[in-house]
Amino acid sequence: MRRRAAVMAGPGPGSVPLVRYAVPGECVAVLPSGGGDLPAGGPGVGVLLRRGNLFGHLTVEQNVLLAGRLATRRTPENVAGLLELTGLAGRGDAYPGTLSIMEGARAGVAVALAGTPEVVVADEPAGELDGLAALELMDLLRAVACRGTAVVVATRDPGIAAAAHRIVRVA
Repeated sequence: MRRRAAVMAGPGPGSVPLVRYAVPGECVAVLPSGGGDLPAGGPGVGVLLRRGNLFGHLTVEQNVLLAGRLATRRTPENVAGLLELTGLAGRGDAYPGTLSIMEGARAGVAVALAGTPEVVVADEPAGELDGLAALELMDLLRAVACRGTAVVVATRDPGIAAAAHRIVRVA
């Protein structure tokens, strides 16, 4: 199992987006468990932004396929599995504009995982969700970590950060 880490940012604009520039080996908040196998596929970073990384003119399935192709230069074999993992089985033909906010967040997780990255960096992933939906999204990110992908969450919300194994505070 990979570890989950949270980067807690101080007040002010621009402090959380610093994680967008993180690369494997350079982000101090990525904490591998030390004994787990790496996920299948090439090394890389999946990025999950507050708005889910979705192109509005593509269906959810097409968004996941495109992300996988861009990340691995081949068609991902696990699109149906990613949609099932994220709770979107049967919603692959939906367009982002027809999704609820929570479904959009789930679709963003599927897009971030499409290239089978070693690390998913999430920048305020629950920023537009209410309390219960935010906890549900964090449960999904915990499941991602349990499957072998390290997860780093940048947030200002102490409740979201509490889901991490380790919290790194950025002043």
